[in-house]
Amino acid sequence: MRQVLQNYLEHICGAEFVEANALLSEKTNFKIGGPAKFFVRVKSKAILIKLVSALKFIEEDFFIIGGGYNILASDNGYDGVVIKCEFTEILDNGSFVYADAGAALGDVINFAMEKNLSGLEWAIGIPGTVGGAVFMNAGAYGGEVKDVLVCVDVLIDGQVVNMNATQLNLSYRTSVFQKKSDWIIVGAYFYLRCGDGAKIKKKQDELFKKRLASQPYYENSAGSTFRRPRPDFYVGTTIQELGLSGYTVGGAQISTKHAGFIVNNGNATARDVKKLITHIKRQVYQSHGVRLKPEVILIGT
Repeated sequence: MRQVLQNYLEHICGAEFVEANALLSEKTNFKIGGPAKFFVRVKSKAILIKLVSALKFIEEDFFIIGGGYNILASDNGYDGVVIKCEFTEILDNGSFVYADAGAALGDVINFAMEKNLSGLEWAIGIPGTVGGAVFMNAGAYGGEVKDVLVCVDVLIDGQVVNMNATQLNLSYRTSVFQKKSDWIIVGAYFYLRCGDGAKIKKKQDELFKKRLASQPYYENSAGSTFRRPRPDFYVGTTIQELGLSGYTVGGAQISTKHAGFIVNNGNATARDVKKLITHIKRQVYQSHGVRLKPEVILIGT
């Protein structure tokens, strides 16, 4: 049956875009995870629609990733098809910018800057794709996706539907897509302000320098480990004050640069990371009575 599935995937997507037993440690920024049954790179929205419909028809599990930056994959891998969207068109119409879900967020930021459009400066340095940014309602330095998002093209039951941003339940690191697993982000439309490219670039440079100084940007991690439980509760600061900076479990370590991040020192397993997350949650609850919720997305069991 596995060979039949592989033939099926190759027929839809092209053999060169289908990889069997792909190690998720090689597909995610955390560099952790066992093999997926298949890893498929999708080059167009038309192929995505056909592929998803086919997988639903044969009742094969699938999971869609963006850049793989906020993912913790199981050591056992994933017994299904992992889909990476690689359609990346970016367009503008005055102050409106459209970007495919697979477009790198950084590319959209640079595109906007070159068009003298302001509103995305806060996102400089946030890794990943447009789809992932919308899914998480990504934010930093006082800005969020919801501040500039107008609407989203969503694949639902084989049809691409345009949904207004007000329908997406966007709030702190939250969107409707986190509960509607069968709704797939295809593209997003942003409304930006006319600005001065030089000033936009200067602001971006300032914020990126700040990010580099305060976060383990070039280390293997899944970004911020936990959601902020309330606006006045800073998770990284709390963990640091508990003396946990640098605490390790196996190859997983609480970053000494920013305690809100867990980094892979080179040989971490998903089990190491999960144990470390549990330890942090326990310590924070015992000391502050606050229950932390992970921001990291888990693949597999």
